[in-house]
Amino acid sequence: MDIHDYVELIALILWVISVIGIGILSRVHFKNKQLEEFRNTADKLMKSYVCLYDKENLSNMQKINRVGNAVVDGLEAKGFKLNEQEVQDIFAEVAKQMNKQHDTQDKQ
Repeated sequence: MDIHDYVELIALILWVISVIGIGILSRVHFKNKQLEEFRNTADKLMKSYVCLYDKENLSNMQKINRVGNAVVDGLEAKGFKLNEQEVQDIFAEVAKQMNKQHDTQDKQ
């Protein structure tokens, strides 16, 4: 093997490394994009359902359960698969949004 063969071998190795790197980076980018879409969708659903159920004459716990279930159902209808921890996080965020909305209403 002469120097020309080594240069071609190094070029081939660099090409393979770059293809693998592009594959990994595109997968990470796609996953981050999907997570951002999930967050935006959950946030929009949560805010709209909190406003909707806030007008009903229910206890706060009933409102939180209804809003949380509606958000989970809406996300699953859009194709997102949720695990138990994500469902608990959604319910916690719904409770936080409900308290935040009540605080702003009390100040007005």
